[in-house]
Amino acid sequence: MGAVAGDVASDVLTARIRAKAQHGADREIDLAKAPFTSTADYDTSPPLSGKILLDRVLTREEQAALEAIPIDSAAFAKVWEFLRPLGGRLLRYPTSMLQPPANFDPGAAIWLHSTTFKMNLFSERTTQLSITDMRAVNVSCQPSSAKTVVESLPQGEAQYAGVLFDLTVADSTPFVTDAGSDQGQPYFSRRKIDLGDGMSPGGLRVEAAVKDQSCSWEIEARYRDSTQQDHEVTLRDGDKPFFSEALPKQPEQYWTIDFQRRGGPALIPCHEMPKVSACTQRAEANAW
Repeated sequence: MGAVAGDVASDVLTARIRAKAQHGADREIDLAKAPFTSTADYDTSPPLSGKILLDRVLTREEQAALEAIPIDSAAFAKVWEFLRPLGGRLLRYPTSMLQPPANFDPGAAIWLHSTTFKMNLFSERTTQLSITDMRAVNVSCQPSSAKTVVESLPQGEAQYAGVLFDLTVADSTPFVTDAGSDQGQPYFSRRKIDLGDGMSPGGLRVEAAVKDQSCSWEIEARYRDSTQQDHEVTLRDGDKPFFSEALPKQPEQYWTIDFQRRGGPALIPCHEMPKVSACTQRAEANAW
């Protein structure tokens, strides 16, 4: 009887050792997986106002069709609907903030250009990890190559929940754009993003603001995993950098939607009428 009991105890101990070894092996396999991956879904829904760029000039027929679009409160969306199939790309003004960060001038936001995307984060790890910080890295900028611009100046932009990277400053970290007491504060000073362990993929609305040049960039994310150690990983838009575009300094064609025009709103061809008041502010800023 004692021998049987001893055999049972030995079997239990062996099973525990094997289970522990298997758990350790599984943990090593889990930790060998990429901590998480990211993709970007760029927001192409038209805001009330913004900018649209093309890499070519419009033909005479296309110009006539553009200028025939009725100018009302939905004009920018109509212009986007017309230009998007022709290769148009959408830019926004940065999210309006009542409590901007200390180094961000909301009065200068009219000169900034914002690209917005939903950053999807997914981890295949079976153990939980937490993203605790992010910053913009490998920022490489150059003048925009666009030849045509259509712009509608801000008409009371909305506030959106998410983060904003100001790529006009070095080592930009994301700050909160949500309405509320956290607005303008560093996002990761009070928050983290949990992934892995079967959790649903994380989604974060990201804005990246540029001024004079278009920029490719990446995100360095710091995270803590089941080892209780901090690690870093570089996030990209799949296999390429994120990209945030600016207006060209001297577009060949430039229209602005003027809602303040005497006689009613109109689409003004500033490349033909640079001295019109609706055109002079942008022209002076860009030294056209």
